[in-house]
Amino acid sequence: EGYLDLIFRRFSNPTINDTITRICFGGASNQPKFTIPVAIDNLKAGRGVDGIALVSALWCRYCQGTTEAGDRISPNDPQWDRLQDIARQAASDPSVWLNSLHDVYGDVGLNPIFAASFAKALTRIQDDGVEAAMTEYLEAYQ
Repeated sequence: EGYLDLIFRRFSNPTINDTITRICFGGASNQPKFTIPVAIDNLKAGRGVDGIALVSALWCRYCQGTTEAGDRISPNDPQWDRLQDIARQAASDPSVWLNSLHDVYGDVGLNPIFAASFAKALTRIQDDGVEAAMTEYLEAYQ
């Protein structure tokens, strides 16, 4: 069983109450605590950041406020209006997300390696969907 299959099975299991909404809740305050430190460590160590940039790109796509099926995503962040506005602009210009959220990304958002990985991931998500982006990443790194 592949990782993507595991994730699909996990989120379809009604006994596990770990939802995408819960995971994304308060992203503007959680990204600097959990995601950005991983990017910092990887950049300092000369390791790739494609995976952690993909996580940020997925959050950005979530903040656009609609699912790929067009269903509305309810606000779940104190900064939701700001995030949604920036995320919608980033759909056509990924750099807007990192450049506008220096309070979230700090210097990581200015790093050309991270910025390129983020732009590639968000563009893939926008063009081909979340599943395609995840599949591409998993195939490249398994």
